[in-house]
Amino acid sequence: MNRNILSITFVCLVFLASCSSQNQNKQSEANIEIVDKFFATVLTEPEKTKDLIHEDFKFEFMGISSLSGVIYNKEEYFDVWLGEVIPQVLPTGIELTIVGKIADDEGVVFQVEGEAEGINGEYNNRYAMVFKIKDNKIISFEEYTSDLLVETRLYKKEVVDQK
Repeated sequence: MNRNILSITFVCLVFLASCSSQNQNKQSEANIEIVDKFFATVLTEPEKTKDLIHEDFKFEFMGISSLSGVIYNKEEYFDVWLGEVIPQVLPTGIELTIVGKIADDEGVVFQVEGEAEGINGEYNNRYAMVFKIKDNKIISFEEYTSDLLVETRLYKKEVVDQK
């Protein structure tokens, strides 16, 4: 009798784990879809993008560059970051190509390659863009990239040998 109970318990646990995994996969896929829509509209149709953004949204350009250290809310992300900061350092815009996607039930990480002309030359950078999702909306977005390229190509700073 104990063996039967153990067998039934094991089968039930496997079934529950499978259901949980399927729900996680569905949420992961939904999260990727949200971020895909974000990328499809953020630079060309920002008004459409705003519907994908949670009211408590926070954006931060990570690292130790001149662009880092400021946290933008939803309004500031569109008005200041996209409306003022980016046009100053990338006046001709940027072309972004998504090269990888990783997701779980709480968020998404996109690997992105960017091509642009900075104020101090070619600015071809790679990014890890980390999105957290809450209530099927993007609640946070952290952008990681090469601080060295940001400083030398977007701010005309030079690398100095410290001998």
